[in-house]
Amino acid sequence: MRLTEIVFILTMLALIALGVFGAYQMHFQVMIPVEPFESALGIPWRSLVALYVFLVLIGTAAIASAAEILHVRQLEVIVKDAIVIAVLSIAVGLLTIAVDLERIERGTYALLGHANPTSVMYWMIMFYVLEVVFLVIEGWFCFRADLIAQSRQRGLRGFLGNLLSLRFIGDFLLKIEFVESHKLRKLGKFLVTPNRELDMSFAMPLGVVALITAILAYSNLGALFSAPYIPLWHDATTPIYFIITAIIGGSAVLILAAVITSLLKGSAEKLIALPALRNILGFTLIVAILFNAWKFIILGYPAVNLAAANAVHNLLFGSFALNFWIFELTLGLIIPLLLIVFAGKNIRVLFVSALLVVIGLFVFRFDFVFAGQYGKNISGVSIPTQIHPFEAMFVAGALAMAVLAYYLVYKLLPVEVEHAA
Repeated sequence: MRLTEIVFILTMLALIALGVFGAYQMHFQVMIPVEPFESALGIPWRSLVALYVFLVLIGTAAIASAAEILHVRQLEVIVKDAIVIAVLSIAVGLLTIAVDLERIERGTYALLGHANPTSVMYWMIMFYVLEVVFLVIEGWFCFRADLIAQSRQRGLRGFLGNLLSLRFIGDFLLKIEFVESHKLRKLGKFLVTPNRELDMSFAMPLGVVALITAILAYSNLGALFSAPYIPLWHDATTPIYFIITAIIGGSAVLILAAVITSLLKGSAEKLIALPALRNILGFTLIVAILFNAWKFIILGYPAVNLAAANAVHNLLFGSFALNFWIFELTLGLIIPLLLIVFAGKNIRVLFVSALLVVIGLFVFRFDFVFAGQYGKNISGVSIPTQIHPFEAMFVAGALAMAVLAYYLVYKLLPVEVEHAA
């Protein structure tokens, strides 16, 4: 292991430890409390909710499933990356919202004994859990042939290949003498024999289901925020805009992943996906700019809704103006689009564009959550909008956890190369 890898791992572990400390202090310290209640003076939905929205709306799952369904050859090389990133980002996102909700174990009781199918939040959780389940199964078929090939190696990688491919079950079914069932022996042969064509025949319908579930999850989260009592959120286009920003985030993150992994591995295999990802990112950025323009024109027109106009004014010219004009609009939308249009074929320029988009999206999630609630406060009451130090610790730790998990998956599983089998 190189020195840079050791430093990277230690840095990520330090940030994760900082995040754990922040999570503990948020719930058990009493000196500088984080207000968690709707009746509190502060804003109840804070940075952890914004981070949750940011993570679960990294729409690499939709891109992976669409690439499989439409047979987009340029994108097939990053399908496994997209599935891994989607599963990890949703998992860390759900962990984030669990920390924010505190007593998450009560969710099982509510789900089993008091499920409320009329609740938008109920379906939000269900859709994301189902999306993870479908992605894991789809990913298993995408990885299976490579995992079987990896199972022939020695050490930890070989052990993981044997375990995750379920080859050990196949070997057991083929070796034991009392198994006379033709179906069981056929299953055993399937588990030990790589067959990519057969695997893809299973992965394809799963990709369709995963794509539908992902779109439902993205739009349902937008519907959850479309609360009528919060003017900045109350918009019928919010679910659609969440889908668009999810695709923007997914394509940008995949560009970053493809460039970084290709640079570290010294292989240009995944770079063939960049033109398609560039086109997806550029098109969705144009749509996002149009959505933003018309949304704020409609919501901000005083004759339509004075409360909504005040909320938009606060976002555009109030305490969130710097975030909106500099980070969201200029750095997150306009500059990346111009870079893609005029110099998008340059890999370094495309990488910078994708990085700016991810930063802009992160700020957008923060502004969306905070500015929406800020608009409902009583006039004359000063409400602090700054991030609490313990929240910042947890945000850094959660992001480090997602990055480190992707690194470990990349090191231990066959994400990069499809074997000849």
